[in-house]
Amino acid sequence: MADEQEVTMSASIRTIKGIGPQVIEVFEAAGFNTVRELTVFNCEDRILWVTIESIRDSMSQKFPPGYWRMLMSRCINVIYRIRSAQASDFVPSEYMCPLTLDWFIDPVVTASGHSYSRAAIEEWLTTSSADPLTRTNIGGAPIYSNVAMKNALDHYRLHYQRFRILD
Repeated sequence: MADEQEVTMSASIRTIKGIGPQVIEVFEAAGFNTVRELTVFNCEDRILWVTIESIRDSMSQKFPPGYWRMLMSRCINVIYRIRSAQASDFVPSEYMCPLTLDWFIDPVVTASGHSYSRAAIEEWLTTSSADPLTRTNIGGAPIYSNVAMKNALDHYRLHYQRFRILD
């Protein structure tokens, strides 16, 4: 049986396990700081997108355009899960590919030691030979299946954590 995390409406969004630092950065920059503010979200998608564009423009490292669309999608998914209070399983940041911002799919590890979803890193490497996180050159270095991450993912998804919102 899965554990439940209980949060209050006035709790900071930072208290919800698994949201991830990128999504928290977007929410806080857009003025959403508490669970209550996310539950009353009124389809202000434009506010989130403008915030994401601002973050993108301020970053020195470049990510492919798909990254920013996936970040927007991740933010919207988190909001709707919180609004429903049904608490679908959030992807803990430890199990989230830093390129797709979703569950690792076929996790692999690069020469830099960072893990990515295989398809995402392979797509990244078609346009860059640098590791997306460390910016070190990994072009031509082998990519290995991350069996430990896959096993951890399988276990976590079998026993995923839920939360419920208390008034």
